[in-house]
Amino acid sequence: MSSAVRAIASRTIALTTAAALGLTAAAALSLGTTAMAASSLDELNELNLRAWNGEPELLDQVYAPDGVHTATYYDITTEFPGPDRIASVAGHGIIEQIGPRIDISVTEGDWRWASFASLAGGTACLFRAVDGLIVRHDCVLPKGVHEHRSSVGLADAEASAEIDAIMERLSESWGTGSSVEALAEVYAPDAVHRARFLNTTKSYTGPEEIYRVAGYPGAVEPIGERVDFEAPAGELAWAGVSDVAGGSVCLFHAVDGLVTRHDCVLPIAG
Repeated sequence: MSSAVRAIASRTIALTTAAALGLTAAAALSLGTTAMAASSLDELNELNLRAWNGEPELLDQVYAPDGVHTATYYDITTEFPGPDRIASVAGHGIIEQIGPRIDISVTEGDWRWASFASLAGGTACLFRAVDGLIVRHDCVLPKGVHEHRSSVGLADAEASAEIDAIMERLSESWGTGSSVEALAEVYAPDAVHRARFLNTTKSYTGPEEIYRVAGYPGAVEPIGERVDFEAPAGELAWAGVSDVAGGSVCLFHAVDGLVTRHDCVLPIAG
């Protein structure tokens, strides 16, 4: 059933109930009306930002009753099922989107997209909505859960050029031509790659372990533009979306030209 049909049905039920109880139409609507879900992705994105930036009462119009928000830190994944639990972390006025929203092609009635925020040194999130309501909202943050990191802006042209060079080597080290030696040219010896699936998180440390997933045949193709974040001197930070598993978002950090963190969110079970 579409969101518009659900809203009309809810209004009809409320009015019918009111008639039976002898209530006015206004009282009926306050009794049982469910807010109509967003009719476009632009509208839903705007409502979601408002909900997170000081209007948590909108969360019921943004998330499905069984919608889930997760936040994957370096050391833990926290999970918030349903609008009431999401309200415990939303509404504090701290979400500033930077860079483009990346829309991912899916079937009709199913919206998927990635967005990027200045929060905590640069955060990347992957969303899925059905019938105008968010059912998954999975984010990856470049810090430990109790670590403080300031908000950032976008990187300058010099840093983006350095990231270009790393990404060229990185893309060549995954897929058919992958090898431990090739990965060691782009990953630090103690680099960590983590993949957050819908139901679990898998972690790989160092080029030898990363090769277990990097060595699958086939190229990893980007979707949309890369987003480059500000970072301290000697470090680089960026995020992007790829075609892996139908559309995955990854967050990268590099020090002295080598990737030290590569954290991804995938829209499938692991």
